[in-house]
Formats: sequence, C-alpha cells, structure tokens
Amino acid sequence: MMKPEDATAKRDSTEVEGDSSVSKKQKIEDEDDTSMEEDSDDEGLWSVDAEDDDDGERSPTINYSNFQDPEPEWDKDSYDGYELKFDPDGREGFSSDKAYQEFREYKTKAFENRGFLEDPFRSIYPIRDLDDLWTTTTKRQYLTDIASLCVKKLNEDKRLSVEVVSIVRGTLKPGGGWKLYITFMAREYPGGPLVEYQAKAVDYAGHKIPPFPILCRPASCIP
Repeated sequence: MMKPEDATAKRDSTEVEGDSSVSKKQKIEDEDDTSMEEDSDDEGLWSVDAEDDDDGERSPTINYSNFQDPEPEWDKDSYDGYELKFDPDGREGFSSDKAYQEFREYKTKAFENRGFLEDPFRSIYPIRDLDDLWTTTTKRQYLTDIASLCVKKLNEDKRLSVEVVSIVRGTLKPGGGWKLYITFMAREYPGGPLVEYQAKAVDYAGHKIPPFPILCRPASCIP
C-alpha cells in the first residue's frame, strides 16, 4: 500500500510535474471535457468527491489530468489513438521504487480500462449503493435506462437484438452533468447466454438536452 506521502507525490506528479502523459500522434494538448465544465450540486448523491482538472496551455504533450474527451459522437471512444507514457524523472517524490511502481501499475490499469473502472486521475469515480434512491428511481434503474438507450442505438445502427439484463457497475465523471460508464450483462438474442457489455453516455445537467449515447459494445472488444 502507498504511504500518505506517496499518495501526495502521486497527485503532484500527475498535475504539476507531469510525470506521465497521454500522447497522440498529433501531440496536441487538451483540457477537461467541454461538455462537463461546470460543477454539479448533485455529486453527493453518488458518494463521490470530484476534483476539477487543471487547465493547461497548449504544448507538445498532453498531461493525463488534462486529457480531453471531444464532443460526444456515436461509436467514437475518446481513448482511441492515445497512449500512456511515463516521464523518466517521475520517480522523484516517491519514498521507494516499490511505491513508484505501484503508482505506475495503478495508473496504467486505470487508463487501460477506459473509464469503466475508477480512475481518479481523470476524476472518474465509482457509483456506489446502486439500490439507493436517486430522485424518483434507484441508481440501478437509472443506469439501466441509460444503458438501454445505448443498446437501442446499437441495435438500430447494427441491426442487432441486444437487450439489457442487469447492471454490474457504473462509474461517472461529474461536471455540468454526468459522463457515465456502465458495465452490464446482456443477451444478444432471446434466450442467448449472458454477455458482459459496456455503454458510455452523457446525461446533461438540467435535462434541457436528452442523454446522448456514445458507445455500446461487448466488454471483450476493448483493445
């Protein structure tokens, strides 16, 4: 386990020293989600403590904490085309090689899961207590509704017959709404075996804009 000072060093190396970066071929620096810039007053409903990403000036690299998701577009994963790189000097500030290695492993795992597991480096947090009430329904039902929206779009686009069966877990990135990452079990045809699926969507604050489905795919399709 990391010591408290290592956790502090972990955050500092991410946001200040830039111990690692997410790089793309063009290497143009991005900022935080343009569709999620404002803070939400409903964060406590999800038992999350969101932190604002630091804004950065354009430079040859992309700091991981400032890695921007583009405007949502169906069947476009914002992680595509990016890779995680670590600064050779990132070891500074950690109490031991072991602590730094644990940090690298944790950060790599978070990035490779593309938001579907907790990733504090991108302010993506788990949705807890799925059976607790949220507004007029439970969090589980809310996620089911959003996942069903994504499945509906998938079925229309690919002429499939996937259906949502149950929610496994969910994560979110709060801001001026929710960017939702939902893992669920599905059937690809009536009576078929259960298959783990993933869905990603944006639910905007104020509900003036309807939720927007971003992607829906079998979990096994993650590159």
